[in-house]
Order: sequence, then structure tokens, then C-alpha cells
Amino acid sequence: MVVHLAMQRFSAFVESLHATDFDEVRSRATVAVENPEAFEEMRRFLIERYAGMEAVHSFMEPGGEVVDCIPAEQQPSLRKTGGALLPPPEPPLEPEGYQDAPGFASPQPHIAPPQLHRDHHDQLGNQMLCPDGTVPLLRITLDKLAAFDSLDAFLSGERQARYDASGTLRLFGKIWANAYDTRDNLGGASGINVWSPQVLGTQSSASQQWFTSGTSASPFQSVECGYRAGPPFDAKPRLFVFYTPDGYNTLCYNDYHGNWVYRAGASHVLGAALTASQAGGPTVQYRMGFFLTEGNWWFNVGNDWVGYYPVSVFGNGRLATGAASAGFGGEVHGAGSAFPTMGSGKKPAAGYGQAAYQHDVIISRASGAESAVLVPEPTSANCYGIDVTNNSGTSWGTYLFFGGPGGLNC
Repeated sequence: MVVHLAMQRFSAFVESLHATDFDEVRSRATVAVENPEAFEEMRRFLIERYAGMEAVHSFMEPGGEVVDCIPAEQQPSLRKTGGALLPPPEPPLEPEGYQDAPGFASPQPHIAPPQLHRDHHDQLGNQMLCPDGTVPLLRITLDKLAAFDSLDAFLSGERQARYDASGTLRLFGKIWANAYDTRDNLGGASGINVWSPQVLGTQSSASQQWFTSGTSASPFQSVECGYRAGPPFDAKPRLFVFYTPDGYNTLCYNDYHGNWVYRAGASHVLGAALTASQAGGPTVQYRMGFFLTEGNWWFNVGNDWVGYYPVSVFGNGRLATGAASAGFGGEVHGAGSAFPTMGSGKKPAAGYGQAAYQHDVIISRASGAESAVLVPEPTSANCYGIDVTNNSGTSWGTYLFFGGPGGLNC
């Protein structure tokens, strides 16, 4: 069977937001929005988001969604703050170390190229590169929103955890396999090995980094990044950034809350699907991290400054001036008693090429970059595991293997 692909023009997409009503979408199989009022809130959100925008160019990212190249000054965040800042200098370099990798790391991992490049073209032949002066916004459609029962469920990624008034973290089916360095820092980075975990329904699975205020801070704050499969995205591993200014009462993914500022010329797209590793095949990784530099939390992928969250989103909180801890590893959210795979679905003992890892883990401090010194957090040994090696003396520096199959007995 031949599949004919098509991409709706940006102007027609915006026009459709004004013309579509609840009755038109409620019969679709993927629709979860339950009433006209919830649907109207979604529709107004998109109308306001795209008001005054124009797309200079559009293309499809590898996961099949549309990316619109918008003049930088038209992105939602700059309607609030005015002009974007110039990118900072190069990110802090990794500590000098041996050039050899551990014995299990031969052949070397495949370092994924930038998502956007003049030589890359989508399935329709469109160049996957935004013209000068524009930024790449993944298109948010009504169909995507209507797959959730409310706008808040989409924006929060199906709210899963939060800190209550006493400062206690209340979990809603979350399990981690991660490790923390609890020294003050200005961010950090790691090489994140990408897999395509199996998630169903509201399940999610991520490999990520956390730069936080520390659990004793009030309010708890964090800025996070990595890849995630599951809400608020689909089941593909997609690039994400996130912050919470208030103990997970407010959950802000990518640019959904209008505070993310893209750098014009960025070569990666928030929400775009990442190339995944294959067991017994190529092992794919992306080096990424957040750095508090030039007065903002800048996100870097493969030495490309993608954009930033202004420190103003953290008010007078801890992350306005730095972080108190840095975490690295995996996170899953279950549905009922069922939990998804984390990473490759294999536990750390499976080793390189089979189990998920993050390597050359660093934190940025006032004195420069240092190899992280990680202490593993307890996890569900039935379903997941984590194995940390600090300061290996090789080019992998500090690294960790983690993950597992999930299941019903977690």
C-alpha cells in the first residue's frame, strides 16, 4: 500500500482553529476531551498561541509532526520580554581525562548529528532547516490537544507528582532509577544514550537530568531535560526541557507556557523525535545539558545553544542563582499497577549496547566543570536497576547504566 503524505499549510492550519468545533472532533478515535467547554479552552489556547505568527518555512520532523519556522520575534515568549539574548560562550568543557573508553565501549557510540541541517530533507523533500532569523516550533494541533481530557492534562503531561504544602513529595505512580550529586552547581551535562521504551496509554518513560533546589528548599524548583516517551508527547522518544517553579504544582514542558526562548538558528527542535539505539546495532547518544550562564538557564545539545528559560520564572527561589543538586538517570510513570520499560528494557548488568546509560556526567561549578560524584537513589529492584561508576579515569568519566523491563510487580 502506498501512503501519500501531505502537510497542511500554516495559514490553513491557523484558519482551521477558528472553524473547528467540538462536534467535528468528538467522534474521532483518539479524542479524550469530554465536553465542549474543555474543547473550547483548548481551541482558545491555540488561537492565542498562533495569533500574529507566520511561517517562513515548514517541514516534517522524523516523528511525523510538522515544524514551522517562525520569525524569532514572533515566538510566544518574546511577546512578553522583547528581544532575545545572544547565545553565551561555549559551554564548560568536560574535565580532562584519558582518551580511552572503557573496554565495553568499543566500538564507540554513534553521536547523533544535529536534527536540522541544510543537507537534511523530510519525507516530502522539504529542507529540514529554518532560514536565518527564524526559530523551529513544533506545531501543536487541536487533534493533539483533544487526545487529553483537558488542556491542563496536556500542559502538565498528565500530572503525576507534586510537593504538598508541607514539602512532602506525593507520588502518583512514579519510579526512578537515578543518582544525585548534591553539591551546589550551575547545571551540567551528560551523553544520553537514547532508546525507544515501550509505553501504553498514560504511561511515560524518560532518561533525563534534574538540576534542583534540593528537597529541603521551599519552594522546590527544578530545570530538567532529556528524552521522554509518553504524555505530553506520543510513544516516540522525544527531546524535552521542563521546569517547575513551585514544587511540581506548575509543570512546564518545552515552550508550552510561553517562557521558553529559542535562539534563532537553533539546530534542534523541542518535542522532535530522536534517533534511538538498536539492541545489537548502533548505540546512539546525544550530549546535552542545562547551564546557568549569562543570567539564564541555557539548554545545549551537541555544543549548540538551543535556547533558554529566563531565571525570572524562578522568582526569588533557589534556581534564580543556581542549583543545590544535579541528578541523572531514568524516570517512569505507571498506569494503575502496570509500569513501562525504562531505557532499553534491560537492567544494567546487560551492559553496553544492551542497557541504557549516561556517560561523561559533569556538573558546572563556579570554578569550572567537574566530573559528577553520584550517589544512587533507591529504586524498585524488581523492575529496574542502576549501576554508577564515579571518575572512571577514562573518557567516559563518571557514568551510569540503568533501566529495566517494568511490569506489574514494581
